[in-house]
Amino acid sequence: MSTQVDDILTSRTSSTRDRKDSAARRQDVMHAIYFRWKVASGHEREFEQAWLELTELVRDERGGLGSRLHRCTDGHYFAYAQWPSELVWAAQAEPTARMVELRNRMREFAELVDGPLRGDVVADRLISVAPDLNHP
Repeated sequence: MSTQVDDILTSRTSSTRDRKDSAARRQDVMHAIYFRWKVASGHEREFEQAWLELTELVRDERGGLGSRLHRCTDGHYFAYAQWPSELVWAAQAEPTARMVELRNRMREFAELVDGPLRGDVVADRLISVAPDLNHP
C-alpha cells in the first residue's frame, strides 16, 4: 500500500514540477497570436487604420512586440502579433475605452473568419527588411 502512496506522491510532485518547468519555459518563449478577417469591399482603409492604431496602443501600453498585417488577393487580411511570452500576454490589463472602440470599428468593417490562434514560437527565421509600411 505504501508503494502505491509513494507512487502517487511522486507522480504529483513530478506533475507539479513539470508544470512549473513548463511555465518557466513559457516565460522566456516568444508567443504569437494569429487572426484572419474578411474585410467588406470599400472599407479596407478604415479597417487598416483601426488595426494600425490598436496595434500601436497594444505595443506601446501593453507590452506587445507589435504585429504585421497582410492583405491577400482574395480580399482577406491576416495578422500575427508577437509577445515576449505567453505570461506577458496573459498579464495585460483590461483594454482601455479607446482599444475597445478600435476593436468595434474593426468588427464594423470586417468579419473574423479565423483565430485567434495562439502558440509559442518554436523557430524563427524571419528577417525584417520591408520598408516602413506604418502608414496605410
